[in-house]
Amino acid sequence: MPDFVTFASLLRIATKYKMFAIRSRLLDVVRDAYPDPFEGLAPPELLGESVFSGRTPHPNEVLKLFVQQNLASALPMAYYMAARRGVDSLMGGCLPASARLSPEILCVAIKGLIALREMELNETHRLIFVPKEPHTRFTLACPLFTPTDPAAVVASQKVFDHIVGSSQLGTRVLQVPKFYEARGGYIQSVDPSICGNCVARWVSGLAELRKKAWAALPDVFGLKVEPVL
Repeated sequence: MPDFVTFASLLRIATKYKMFAIRSRLLDVVRDAYPDPFEGLAPPELLGESVFSGRTPHPNEVLKLFVQQNLASALPMAYYMAARRGVDSLMGGCLPASARLSPEILCVAIKGLIALREMELNETHRLIFVPKEPHTRFTLACPLFTPTDPAAVVASQKVFDHIVGSSQLGTRVLQVPKFYEARGGYIQSVDPSICGNCVARWVSGLAELRKKAWAALPDVFGLKVEPVL
């Protein structure tokens, strides 16, 4: 995989001089890192600008290039990778010139970020605070067994904050939350007092949320996705 500057230069040259075979080869290189959202879901940490060798470009740089080159099917993921880091990353005053977005691109990115963040907050709140399934008799010790208990509210808020994070961080809607971690040689839940049944329900519900958000990327960024790059 070439570095981003080389890739961008080759792509522009191949497009300008209608070198279609070379352009196709270049697009094949990034197809897996910026897949069509309708093809399936992959962890965001395996996608995006990290695919380039050498200096990792700012996601805004990649987005600008893809918009200029009209790489339609790659644009939903490119917009997401830029927007997920939040407003400061999209338009902060310390951005280098190469990462500054035009007003048109910036408007689309912020609008999509707001839509994804709203989806993330609403769906996660519904999943955590409005459980559809009652506890079984084997999970009486879980604080969520009695949803109206103050301990249950505190536990639910802790899990909610763990999933959605701070609004300053943009959106985590496509990330897979880690509910378990190693502590003293044992694998424990983020909150050991919460039963495995609750955690399993959240894992399943958040997987559905990721699929929903993944499929919605073209719409939230106002894009019409073509079948090929």
